Amino acid sequence: MQDGDLDAGAWSCGMDAGLIHDIPKAEELIDRIMHQSEEIVAKRLQGMLARG
Repeated sequence: MQDGDLDAGAWSCGMDAGLIHDIPKAEELIDRIMHQSEEIVAKRLQGMLARG
């Protein structure tokens, strides 16, 4: 593993590894995070405004 040969070495990962569906470029990852966070904030604010 230290030489970069992942098939020859032992490595561990948790169950969350099954949640990885792709490996995006850094820019795309940041764009996704920003988009998802904006959606979450908008939904939570909408819920707060609907109560009042």
